[in-house]
Amino acid sequence: MALIVDKVYSFLVDGAATSYTKKFDLDKNVRLVHGILLSSDLPNMLFYRGSQRIEINGDELFPEDYESKLLMSGISVPPNEKFRKLGNGVVSGNGEVKILYKDTDNPNAAFTLYRVIVVLQCEMK
Repeated sequence: MALIVDKVYSFLVDGAATSYTKKFDLDKNVRLVHGILLSSDLPNMLFYRGSQRIEINGDELFPEDYESKLLMSGISVPPNEKFRKLGNGVVSGNGEVKILYKDTDNPNAAFTLYRVIVVLQCEMK
């Protein structure tokens, strides 16, 4: 059985109604990415205000304006079921993870500084 490791990346959202382009490099020993999970130090901000486009190795996994709440998991979900599965896995290839994250005004959550956390469930070589 392959070794599965969670790789965690994060960035700060420090401006309301702003877009952020982020690039993260996967460890060279990552073979496949099997799942993804979004979290935040202020989950309500991510839930109400966040959307993104995500690609790995140049392949678009989630299109622009894909709502963050669709990639989040609640506290009642068992730990082994929290990730959004990516089929049989996405080949890490060049190891680049690109995210275009957008914070959008929402009356349910007045802006305050928050951190977006991206967790990738990775199969190691």
